[in-house]
Amino acid sequence: MISMFCYAVLLSVRSNLWGLAVLALPGTFAHELAHFIVGLILGAKPSGFSLQPQRRARGWRLGAVTFRRVGVLNGAFIALAPLALLPLGWLCLVHLSVPAWVTAHWAGWFAAAYLSATLFYACVPSLTDIKLGGKSLLVYAAVLVAGWMALPGLRAWLH
Repeated sequence: MISMFCYAVLLSVRSNLWGLAVLALPGTFAHELAHFIVGLILGAKPSGFSLQPQRRARGWRLGAVTFRRVGVLNGAFIALAPLALLPLGWLCLVHLSVPAWVTAHWAGWFAAAYLSATLFYACVPSLTDIKLGGKSLLVYAAVLVAGWMALPGLRAWLH
């Protein structure tokens, strides 16, 4: 319940840049770190990492990672990397927040609930993320659709 409250607070302060930047900092760090790690593993050569909020044409950017080699093969995975925070948020909620609640360790309970809420808030790839991996996402989507359409024929051929 407290995670939902913390998540609601994060949503409510979206219009206040510094309030959001401070409250969402753990999630922003995790979001950008997810991009960085996946980009590093997939050879995108990360070249910058920032957690400094910046004004953009349509709002604010809380953090950013820049890369030197984002292509069709790695772009989709880099763009969608923050989705890995969803199970981390869930694990934090279940394995940290619930035990703290059961043992009446209120400070630990609140901290774990807050951390899981920031991870849930940060797990959604931004529009910038989707634009970065757009071509790659389209290629992988086309491959998946083609594979799905070919599956009945493949099954018939195997039998």
